[in-house]
Amino acid sequence: MVKKLIGKGKSAYSYLIINDFDRLVLKAIHDEPCPYYEFQDKLNAELAAYKQLVQIGINVPELIGVDEEKKWIIKDFIHGNTAAQLVSMNRMGDDQLKQLSEMAKTASKAGLNLDYFPTNFVWGCKKMYYIDYEINPYHENWNIRNWGLYYWVNVEGMRKYLETGDASGINADQNKGIPVKEPFEAEVNQLIQKFSIDS
Repeated sequence: MVKKLIGKGKSAYSYLIINDFDRLVLKAIHDEPCPYYEFQDKLNAELAAYKQLVQIGINVPELIGVDEEKKWIIKDFIHGNTAAQLVSMNRMGDDQLKQLSEMAKTASKAGLNLDYFPTNFVWGCKKMYYIDYEINPYHENWNIRNWGLYYWVNVEGMRKYLETGDASGINADQNKGIPVKEPFEAEVNQLIQKFSIDS
């Protein structure tokens, strides 16, 4: 049974499914445009990305099934708080950030960027999961150091975004997906040094 909508991303809507035994996520691919991202075949791109993420050792929810005609992906539900929720509550700690940095190092060594926006990560059972299957060829403009970390330290902006959907507090350019950076440069640089984030 589809219980509720739990997220909307650049490529799909995600719904919580509850059955007699477990909770799952139904990801329904959509065709809505994104002003700062171009897609090819969204469904097959996600399936290929899942295989690659598993191969390089990134913690992701297990892929349960696919309906190619309806463009649905069924995957395991990870119990826990999203990183965005933790950021908004100012509860992002060293354990979470250390595991995030290790994920980023693993991805960059494989020539990849993850989508480091905090709604794409869940902290559950003391482990960080990348719950999206999106990957992109590595580019320094979109890596954790130059892009992602700015969302992970922006407490007030993330709280406003989660409560209202208004991204003006987290994005300096909403049409290009560029984060607000200037107020957070010192904090981001401290994290880069603390966790030896070099890419």
